[in-house]
Amino acid sequence: MDTIFDYRVTKLEKEILASCSPHKRILDKEDYLKYCDTETIYTDLYRLFTLRNEADIAETYAKKITSKQSIPSIYFF
Repeated sequence: MDTIFDYRVTKLEKEILASCSPHKRILDKEDYLKYCDTETIYTDLYRLFTLRNEADIAETYAKKITSKQSIPSIYFF
C-alpha cells in the first residue's frame, strides 16, 4: 500500500499533515505505519495531494476511504 512516504513528502508537508491527523507527528515510514490504519493512510494521501493542488489524485484516495467517520476528517478546515 502506498503512503505519503512513497511520494517524497517534504518536512513542511509532514508538519502540516501531522497538525490535522490523529498521530500528531510523522517521522518516518516505519513509525508512521505503527500508528496508522488504512483509513488514516488514505486520508493523509488525500490531504497531501490536496496540498499539492493535484485534485485528480486526491480524489482517487478520497474514493478509497470507506469509513464514514473518516470523511469529515479529510478536510483541512
